[in-house]
Amino acid sequence: MTFDNKLYLAPLDKTKIRRALDIATGTGIWAMELASEIPTAKVIGTDLSPIQQKLVPDNCRFLVDDAEDPWQYEQPFNLIHARMVAACFKSHYRIFQSAFENLDPGGYLELQDTSPFECIDDSENGTAFLNWRKLANEGVKSLGLNFDQAPLYKSYMEEIGFVDVVQKKYAWPIGPWAKGAEMKKIGIWTREDVLQGMQGWTMAALTRGLGMAKPEVENLLVAVKKEILSGMIHTYMPMSALLE
Repeated sequence: MTFDNKLYLAPLDKTKIRRALDIATGTGIWAMELASEIPTAKVIGTDLSPIQQKLVPDNCRFLVDDAEDPWQYEQPFNLIHARMVAACFKSHYRIFQSAFENLDPGGYLELQDTSPFECIDDSENGTAFLNWRKLANEGVKSLGLNFDQAPLYKSYMEEIGFVDVVQKKYAWPIGPWAKGAEMKKIGIWTREDVLQGMQGWTMAALTRGLGMAKPEVENLLVAVKKEILSGMIHTYMPMSALLE
């Protein structure tokens, strides 16, 4: 919805996209949808885990690869895409440098990512949600990762040599508290995404990063989910799309 059902915002004609790369592809949905949308393009998705579907378009393939390692692609790309990778890597700068070196002239690197939650009022004060946010941030940092990387992407790209970097900013409310039918719908989807995804990475960050016991983390998550579903907290995720 945020991007008007577009897979990418870069001003690239579909006929100009011959090779595309999706970094940290996860389930591979973006890569498969792009391959279906542009049958003439060769689309590669990379991730540390081979969790993608086996039945994929003929012009799409997945590789188990660490994007922080030196890239070994034989040909450059017209479009390199990464979404929701703020806490995935220890050196985003290194990855953007590799992308810069592996783009065709006129090609685009497009990053779509969120920054840490922000609250529009004092509704999160004294809540389990706020405690969870602080603990999760500490836990992730203790593992050598950082939720606060997205605001630095633009400066990284410009320092590396990307020119005319465009940054588009959005806001994703957590729940249907925001005004307007479209924002309420975005809020419902974002809330569902947060609720479904928080268990796995929170458990890793708090048990491995902070040494908390699993039952303690589970109790915290029960309280946090209850608060999110109640609609009492008016928080949102800043969302940015950067392209060059």
